[in-house]
Amino acid sequence: MSVRLSVINFKGGVGKTTLAFHLGTYLAQENRVLLVDVDHQSSLSIVIMGGPLWESYASTGRTSNRIFESFCNRRIAMPRNEIIINNPFHEKDQRYDFYPNLDLVPAQFELDDTEIELASTTIGGPTVSEWEKRTLLASWIDQVNAEDEYDYIIFDCPPATKLVSQNALAASNYFLIPVIPDEMSSRGVTHFRNLVRNKIDAKLDFLKQSAGISVQDIPRAYVPTTDLAGIAPFMAKPAGRARSGLTDLHTRQLNILRNQWGNDIIEPPIKHMSGVAEAMDTGWPVWKTYAKNATPNVMQTMKRVCQEIKSRIV
Repeated sequence: MSVRLSVINFKGGVGKTTLAFHLGTYLAQENRVLLVDVDHQSSLSIVIMGGPLWESYASTGRTSNRIFESFCNRRIAMPRNEIIINNPFHEKDQRYDFYPNLDLVPAQFELDDTEIELASTTIGGPTVSEWEKRTLLASWIDQVNAEDEYDYIIFDCPPATKLVSQNALAASNYFLIPVIPDEMSSRGVTHFRNLVRNKIDAKLDFLKQSAGISVQDIPRAYVPTTDLAGIAPFMAKPAGRARSGLTDLHTRQLNILRNQWGNDIIEPPIKHMSGVAEAMDTGWPVWKTYAKNATPNVMQTMKRVCQEIKSRIV
């Protein structure tokens, strides 16, 4: 039985892909992990696969886009495990086989167009249709038996809470919010948590009840209540002479977050330090020697954060 996690925030540029990538590779050292890219920007896919391999999958439609296309166009069948890339690091470069337990479902740019089409498509009764288009990802997980094949399934979500993100949340036991410790992000956390609990989860339950979905027709991977795994401060700006080690602005906002959310805050905050972006650019986590410019401090902090997240999603 897998544990499923959405890495999500309606703001972009807060470190979702970086955190999903490092968490996935960290967990895959001892567990079977499936990373599912449902962000049309495809950053996670390109980081792991590299440009040429990603283009070969995207150009032939072997991506998460097919899951959602199957609703909009009934001539397209719900995909099976042909969209799963087994051991993508090795597939990209056969000299390396560090993460044989990590698999990937890539995304493609056209997923953004498909989501627009998905929103305007109705198949059958309107209420049943709204339920089905929000549980496509859960249905696919059932179809490929991913819940039993993997210990962890991690969704890298787009910076939005539209239908694709709602699909990820409907199939997730937990959601994780990366957040930059600034005023805008701090205010948005409360709104986002309430949105998941009171709007997205509640609407799915309403649709299920109103449409009269029978127990046998509910996807096994559907999760009625998605719990907060934590709030991960990311890209905090360092200031070497400050007592906190961070700028006054980020120190102040971190304290606000800590006071408001208490144990929901994942410590330590990931600083905006040399090595993280460079590692992502090379396609390796910061603790691999192939990742350039990553200091021991950066490596250790990232590992500690991943370990803390792991301890919360059991």
